[in-house]
Amino acid sequence: MIKFEVKKWIALFLLFGVAAGCSSTKTVPYTSKWNAPFTYVDEAAPDQQDPRSRLRYGVINDDSFLYITLKTRDPRTVENILTSGLRLSFTPHTKPRSSFSLLFPVVSRDDRRALRKMDIDLPTSLGLSRMLEAFNKEALWKDRAGERFVNLVTTETGMRCTISLDENQELTQQYTIPFALLGVDARQASVLDIGIKTEGTSGQSGVSPRISVGMGGMGGFGMGGGGVGIGMGNGNRTVDDRAVDIRLQVALAKNSFSQDLR
Repeated sequence: MIKFEVKKWIALFLLFGVAAGCSSTKTVPYTSKWNAPFTYVDEAAPDQQDPRSRLRYGVINDDSFLYITLKTRDPRTVENILTSGLRLSFTPHTKPRSSFSLLFPVVSRDDRRALRKMDIDLPTSLGLSRMLEAFNKEALWKDRAGERFVNLVTTETGMRCTISLDENQELTQQYTIPFALLGVDARQASVLDIGIKTEGTSGQSGVSPRISVGMGGMGGFGMGGGGVGIGMGNGNRTVDDRAVDIRLQVALAKNSFSQDLR
């Protein structure tokens, strides 16, 4: 009888543990701002911060584009983004069964292995500069037709994605997403769900981009110049309490100026 009770309590603890691990992130309401003509300078200046990952975010829009800016100085969050990339998902409320996603930066398995062996002096590392330059060439877009690589150099789709690291070790990612890619008329749509998540936290990671970061053969490329460094780990990944997992319900802005003229 005692053994049965012990087994029952163990089973209950395991059940609670699984339930806690599967608990969903709370959806945060967010109100986008209108991108007024001729005043657009620094894209969407982040005005909110995720307390878990310490990633700051901001969203603005006009009738044609959605603009998202992400910023962080947190070393662990910077590491997560550089070694895994971020996947942004978009679900228009006008098309609840349609879901779109964007992976950027795209980090290959070889590049990830190389990064984990590095001690990178931020932000003056030659290796890091090469990596960011390669990241800015390509993104992975997914829609109803499947996944495909998007050339960010030619910008044929109108999509723009950039990642940079400044002298203050602040990582910045900026996105310009055409509403046309989402099949959305921003003048009629009012709400858009946006997810921002570290790639790999859902069990999927290590894609192979067409444009390699070009650092697969540079394992141990140490840049020991006495600067501030960040270690990329030893390859034994565990559950990271600093992983990015943000869910926003964005109320899209309308052109109130043009409405006032009517």
